[in-house]
Amino acid sequence: MEFQQIFTPKIYELVIAQIKEMIYHKKLVKGDKLPSERELASQLGVSRTAVREALRSLGMLGLIVSRHGEGTFVASAFPEEKLFEPLSLIFMLEDNPEELAEVRAMLEIQCAALAAERASAEELSLLGACIQDFQYSQEGPRLAEVDKNFHTLIAKASHNTLLYYLYSSIHEVVSHHIVDMRYLIISDPRNSKILAEQHLKIYESIAAGNVLGANQTMAEHMRFVRSKYEQSIEG
Repeated sequence: MEFQQIFTPKIYELVIAQIKEMIYHKKLVKGDKLPSERELASQLGVSRTAVREALRSLGMLGLIVSRHGEGTFVASAFPEEKLFEPLSLIFMLEDNPEELAEVRAMLEIQCAALAAERASAEELSLLGACIQDFQYSQEGPRLAEVDKNFHTLIAKASHNTLLYYLYSSIHEVVSHHIVDMRYLIISDPRNSKILAEQHLKIYESIAAGNVLGANQTMAEHMRFVRSKYEQSIEG
């Protein structure tokens, strides 16, 4: 019988754990100012070096921000490039297009349904502009960019912050996925027409506030994209 060696956590990790626990229990909320390094070190009974390392780590994650001459605060808004990078890297490392397609479909279908309920007039206008671009743009790279913007706008129009964060956490991977799929699909002119029609139906459902229609049209679009991917693998 062998026992595993027990490692004592580093002090700064315990500091991080306590700050996270206070956030979890709402003792710290967005915008709250943290005590100074000296005060934190005194209250926690640790060195200022440990506190400094903990704050540096939390800052790298975007959970806290330091303002010169003011102090350190719990972030009120989260920089997307920091917040989403860990999950994006995980998806890249997993390199499983089928799982990505499944996750993307779940997120996008729900985003479309919520957007039908909640999209603002400005967001509908932006989506409408994308539809115009779909109809008149001919270049592959431009169409891929429009496609990406269209889906991102729908995620934002869901007005569900956590859902948007989940979508955005795989944004970079999804973007590559959209580009790859679009180049694959538009190699056949008939597919380009189908894509344009599908996006128009999605937009019309969202603009009409048709939740069920938005759900169904987005699901149809996701099935089409996935079928073309599967055909490419089989071919």
